[in-house]
Amino acid sequence: MVDFSFNEEQRAVRDTAREFAEEEEVAPRAREAEDTGEWPRDVWEKAVETGLVGVDVPEEYGGAGMGAVERSLMVEEISKVDAGMLAALGTTFGSRMIAEYGSEEQKDRILRGLTSGDLIGAMANTEPSHGSDAASIETRAEKDGDEYVIDGVKTFVTHGTICDYALTMCRTGDEDSGHAGISAFIVESDRDGFEVESEIHKMGWNASETAQIRLDGVRVPEDNLVGHENMGFYQLMEFFEAERVGIAAQALGIAQGCLNHTVDYVEQREQFDREIMKFQAVQHKVAGMAVKVENARRLTYDAAAHLDDGEKPTKLASMAKLYASEIAEEVASDAVQLHGGNGYTRDYPVERQFRHTKIYQIGEGTSEIQRNIIAGELLDL
Repeated sequence: MVDFSFNEEQRAVRDTAREFAEEEEVAPRAREAEDTGEWPRDVWEKAVETGLVGVDVPEEYGGAGMGAVERSLMVEEISKVDAGMLAALGTTFGSRMIAEYGSEEQKDRILRGLTSGDLIGAMANTEPSHGSDAASIETRAEKDGDEYVIDGVKTFVTHGTICDYALTMCRTGDEDSGHAGISAFIVESDRDGFEVESEIHKMGWNASETAQIRLDGVRVPEDNLVGHENMGFYQLMEFFEAERVGIAAQALGIAQGCLNHTVDYVEQREQFDREIMKFQAVQHKVAGMAVKVENARRLTYDAAAHLDDGEKPTKLASMAKLYASEIAEEVASDAVQLHGGNGYTRDYPVERQFRHTKIYQIGEGTSEIQRNIIAGELLDL
């Protein structure tokens, strides 16, 4: 079991992220960015300056080299204020795979570019007809001399409209190769044939732009292949535990933030000549919210600590992701309810956070997929 008494370095990371989110950049801009749907470049630039972008990139390539616990603390603190703004600051897609499997040239070019703010990354995996079924992707990369020619369509590409590159999963094996015929490529957005086909408008996370992109005969040099041909799917799977813990920490942040707003609100709001916190029904609702948040915190940081110990906590990471994402929606819904009519307005952050929650039950493997993973770890299936 993880020791929840964070060390001095971890507390410093938490405090830096908290100050950035609550006092400096995120809170003042969250509602505007969500309402306009415009990517807050200025806030992202401040995050780069503060060292909050690329925190888990190795130090030799300009990152902070943080572990999973530190990263979870950072994303929880920003998500507490607004999860959509955290999504807007997430511009280092593909960095984990490049750091582990990329060539030295790729690491030097991409990782340094990400941490310095010279590059914005995206991940192009999902296709219009294939979401959770990653083995069936149709985007193809055909070898032609010392280049690959890529054709296909990718959707739900976060930062697809503003990225400098998209780490793109392509089929390089035959049609029946499944997981064993997928490769990962760095595809720069300024290459001929890279086209933003449409912008995707979402119920939440509007501060981060999302797009569908078309790759029409895009040529990339063979040096843009990340790792080994036909091993891209397995390379990607290496990092799903870490990604799911990160998602859990974000969902935890939403739940904690909504709980904080609710406690403040019920202590101040008066009905029937007394603060509504004095009604037992309200007390019980708040108590239930707090229990869910604490349980999510323990699952999340336990999984993060196992990652930092060099383990692959497949079951625990899926449990954390599943539980935190589902209680985030429940706690946010309770927060809206306890705010009454005010909770249904855009004047209160709980409305915005409630809309953000649903993506956490979908991204990085749906709740149904997480249950499959957990059952597979427990049962002889």
